[in-house]
Amino acid sequence: MMMGWAALMLAACDFSSSMPKPHYPDEQSQAFSVYARNCSECHAPPLPTAHPANEWPGVIERMQLHLVERSMAPIKDEDKLVLRNYLVSHSVGG
Repeated sequence: MMMGWAALMLAACDFSSSMPKPHYPDEQSQAFSVYARNCSECHAPPLPTAHPANEWPGVIERMQLHLVERSMAPIKDEDKLVLRNYLVSHSVGG
């Protein structure tokens, strides 16, 4: 009986099929490709509207530190510029 209850609880926690896929701006652009590639290794990429424009540079640097702490490859300088421009231009106040 306990096994059936656990399976039911796990099934109830699976929101992936019922959650709508977020729509990112300019999904066909090279900038979005750079964003998706760099910001999906550890988590789902947040929408650019998740932070105001002035916060994104700090968020990018914080994520860079997390990558280094995990012994992962850091974000390339040219990619950081693309990320910043993409996120700032599509954020609130961007």
